[in-house]
Amino acid sequence: MSDTSSTIDLQGASTGDLAFLDAERQWTSGGWPVQGRNHQKIPLDRWLDDRLSAVRRKDDDDSLWDEREEDGTNPTGVCLIMSGRGWGKTKTGAQWVRRQAGMYPGSITHVIAPTYADLRGVVFEGPSGLMATIPAPCVRNLTYSPYPELTLWNGSVIRGFSSETPDRLRGPQATFVWGDEVSSWYKLAECVANIDFSTRIAFRKRDGTLVQPQKLYTTTPKPMQFLNDLIKKGVRLVRGSTYENRANLAEDFFREVTQYEGTQIGRQELHGELLDITESAIIKKSWLRMWPANEPVPWFEYIMVSMDTAFTEKTFDKKTFATDPTACSVWGVFKWEQRWHLMLLECWEDWLGFPQLVARAKREMKAIYGHREEAMFKPMVKDPHQGFLHHQQKKPDLLIIEEKGSGISLRQQLDKEGQSSWPYNPGNADKVARAHAVSHLPHAGRIWVPEGRRKDRTTGKIVGTGNFSEWSDVLVDQVCTYSGPGTTPHDDHVDTTTQAWRVFGDMFVSEGLDKKIPDTSQPQPQGVPPADPTSLVEDQRHDYLYQPEGRGERFELVRNDERLTDMPSTGRGAYDG
Repeated sequence: MSDTSSTIDLQGASTGDLAFLDAERQWTSGGWPVQGRNHQKIPLDRWLDDRLSAVRRKDDDDSLWDEREEDGTNPTGVCLIMSGRGWGKTKTGAQWVRRQAGMYPGSITHVIAPTYADLRGVVFEGPSGLMATIPAPCVRNLTYSPYPELTLWNGSVIRGFSSETPDRLRGPQATFVWGDEVSSWYKLAECVANIDFSTRIAFRKRDGTLVQPQKLYTTTPKPMQFLNDLIKKGVRLVRGSTYENRANLAEDFFREVTQYEGTQIGRQELHGELLDITESAIIKKSWLRMWPANEPVPWFEYIMVSMDTAFTEKTFDKKTFATDPTACSVWGVFKWEQRWHLMLLECWEDWLGFPQLVARAKREMKAIYGHREEAMFKPMVKDPHQGFLHHQQKKPDLLIIEEKGSGISLRQQLDKEGQSSWPYNPGNADKVARAHAVSHLPHAGRIWVPEGRRKDRTTGKIVGTGNFSEWSDVLVDQVCTYSGPGTTPHDDHVDTTTQAWRVFGDMFVSEGLDKKIPDTSQPQPQGVPPADPTSLVEDQRHDYLYQPEGRGERFELVRNDERLTDMPSTGRGAYDG
């Protein structure tokens, strides 16, 4: 109350001023049930990256909670409230908007809800919404043309928007933003981008000091990359449980939801826990196996290149002129423990025009994968391209391209240029169905990703990092976070992976039986160097360097790109190797 009363002169105060001060008094010190809990009272000043939560004091009494606060040190303009259903998120957001609009006359606040119905029925006109929170004498005008716009007695404006139409945020600007139930927004990435660009004006007080823009997001969390990224940036984070607000909720409600205690949905919907996005996905990250950095790579019997092209009406936004990237992954089939397995050898994504896409596809099929051993005796004059025994040199056997969109044109053009490909047609199956159809392969332990490597500062030796190679992160992150549309910014590698796994399953392990190696027109790999050893060079983008225990030899997985003369070397969409 001290900062409120010092800002507004009570002598000659208007009806709106007095009503605002009374609402502020009730919210800060009015007692139950109008007074907010401590963690619901968001500070007016610049926030720090605090971590606030509450823990139950006694298991048999939900009314006793100890607030736990971890003070931050870094300023932030974003506050995220993640809590269970019924915690009071909407009430907290509405009270914050009321306070900011009342304290800073003439300020502009934007409010975003998942849908227009949510915006009007919950945020503006709901029992805990703005109209129920802001006293009637403080309201000068409320219009719906077509979205709600509330004008207060002091000139402050509160405008409503729906996540269904993020482009409406492109023009207006604001100092404060409240995003309600952000986990349920329809076009999340576009909304957040437009919010960031529109929240661009600082409010100038009468004494000349500036109030920097602030953004408040309230939500019951869902496993989303956006929330993970937001927390990593260092925001003011408030966590809460449904049970904190038990005094204001029906007992029958608690009797019903008790059945969800101990389950994932209970942890998420009651206690506001952000579940591990990788473990809630269709394909779990824990299912993927890591090929140790200190082990020689296996002998690959069959290599597949899987491509997902991105030139269809569905992947091109006519308003933003944005497209999804083309993605590619390379997989090697090998025999281990008397069963067929599959290892990721390469993955990338890039924005390519059609000519560059054709050239890149041809280039991928000319790449050489293999494993070489350092020779025991080296010449006195060192040659970086000699001194190796090439145990395996092998080009990809199969190019898989989805038989949709530009994939049809790509296959036709490649066929004219003498490069055959396998048409993958998923039929009517969507991404979710395709992911479920091949999920048994990683669950059975057949899918491998190479371990990353680093140089030990003490010994100078190359050792494993304990994590998947960094270059594989783009694929692993997409595949192991995807649980449906909107859960990842891009899902192109979900397609390249599922179609490669499907072909692997059909050709090698269908009906649960490991099959013989399919015949190919390509000669089997030979244990001799190529005619021109200098054509085999190490690809520096990868971490393939293996140091087996107890041996002095070094093993590498070698990838050689036979450069195409017609491949442009610069500019977006060009492949720079």
